[in-house]
Amino acid sequence: MKTVHVAAGIIRKDGSDELLAVQRGYGGMQGLWEFPGGKLMRGETPEAAVRRELMEELQVKVTNLRDFYTVEYDYPDFHLSMECYYCSLADESGEPQKHDRQLDIRWIPRASLATVEWMPADKGLIEALIELKEDRLEASTSGDGDPATTDEPATKPKRKTKRRSKKRPKPGLLDGIDTSDLSADERELVRRRAAIKKSMKGNKRANTKPELLVRQHLRAAGLTGYRLEWKVPGKPDIAFPGRKIAIFVNGCFWHRCPKCNPSQPKRNVEFWEAKFRRNVERDRAAVAALTQMGWTPITIWECELKKDRIDTTMEKVIEQVRAAEPQR
Repeated sequence: MKTVHVAAGIIRKDGSDELLAVQRGYGGMQGLWEFPGGKLMRGETPEAAVRRELMEELQVKVTNLRDFYTVEYDYPDFHLSMECYYCSLADESGEPQKHDRQLDIRWIPRASLATVEWMPADKGLIEALIELKEDRLEASTSGDGDPATTDEPATKPKRKTKRRSKKRPKPGLLDGIDTSDLSADERELVRRRAAIKKSMKGNKRANTKPELLVRQHLRAAGLTGYRLEWKVPGKPDIAFPGRKIAIFVNGCFWHRCPKCNPSQPKRNVEFWEAKFRRNVERDRAAVAALTQMGWTPITIWECELKKDRIDTTMEKVIEQVRAAEPQR
């Protein structure tokens, strides 16, 4: 199924909790409400797409974009992957203007979002927004009254000065992101999204520890003529083109290992279920295509490479590779 990548901007009206929504004026879903945004152009980042789309749709300039939510939804003809950003109207920006392809635009209080009919893909996002608590931090102001009195002595004993650690503190997930206008719950959504992105960036696509272990055992067995990420369906981690053997070394979490049944995140469940489903479908399609081409696909799961299982696992793999006659 084709994946359509979209970015949307959630604009809050200055000084209130009203969010800007637009009513679609075209197509089979005409009349339904959504947040402004649109498809990413080739080579365009989601942030750039939000800025461009909102300028084209509403004639507004937005700033302070903060990624906080991803919508993953299967329509009959395509899969929608939509990055959602909190954003603010720039100081020099005017009021939003309705586009010809929109029936209406409206500032809707967050608690009243469910009073209009939303696009099917947006319903999970709307529920998440409604559940957020409104506890934005207000700047503390000192009163004109007398300061509180205490029973503490006027002078306190001096404390021993502690040596400062030379180690620099690790950067936080929200460093460099202005969240002063967000509630605690909203900041938490932004933080979680940043954590997910950091986790994904940390995942190697090649030369992972499990892959290196498999290659080490293959070389020890005298099987050295393999290729990495060979250009056949699925781009197997290790391939023996002459023998038509394709080896996939799969991480249990990302590819949903049927042997150890890894846990699933309890938050943003819709996002993770869709992501895992696409991974599994992609793996199955690659195996089916390779089999049809006369290749032998072998899947090695990360849990099968633990110290107490790796020898048994690799004995079976080596036996399969040796049994395949090299083709000329």
